[in-house]
Amino acid sequence: MKSYYEISTNRFPSRYWHREIVKTAKSMVKGHEIAEPVLDLGCGDGVRVRMIFGDTVEIHGVDIDPEMVEFAKERLDKVYLGSIEDPPPEILNRRYGTIVLMESLEHINTPEKVLETAYKLLTDNGLLIVIVPLETILFRIIWWLWTHSMGMRWKGAHLFKFNSEQQLFSILEKWYKIVEYRKTNLGCIIITICSKK
Repeated sequence: MKSYYEISTNRFPSRYWHREIVKTAKSMVKGHEIAEPVLDLGCGDGVRVRMIFGDTVEIHGVDIDPEMVEFAKERLDKVYLGSIEDPPPEILNRRYGTIVLMESLEHINTPEKVLETAYKLLTDNGLLIVIVPLETILFRIIWWLWTHSMGMRWKGAHLFKFNSEQQLFSILEKWYKIVEYRKTNLGCIIITICSKK
């Protein structure tokens, strides 16, 4: 049995969406020193984070979905079941060289709380990589079509809306310095790389 993102990254039309995000993030990551271990908060099944960082990087993950966690265990070095808003104690006992939030902040009510926790878990010279959808008109159309067809499981799943990159930056800049950012997927997705202030 294949996992959700394993299917999505190979099936039309979601293949284009996910592969563009991965391709852009991968090209951005190449320009930076990626310290290990990597922590993926909201890792899902672990497919996309592995596509970005490759097979040799030590990656840990946290996800709230038990089914996703079981699949992620096949791909990531350590995986924990739990909410990224209230992370399991196992991940709070160490620090991470790189932390990834890949399309997970929009699924929670308190992104500030998660970003503050990530700040505490990140090493002093570490990097935070944040990937979120921007609520452009085009994104809202695509998302409506998706959640009323093949992606019905995601209907109502976005609890926090990022209306612009400035809104995202204003939250991030409480703890982080924006190092680099890039939009992809016709401007519907923003990928931001940050360092600690």
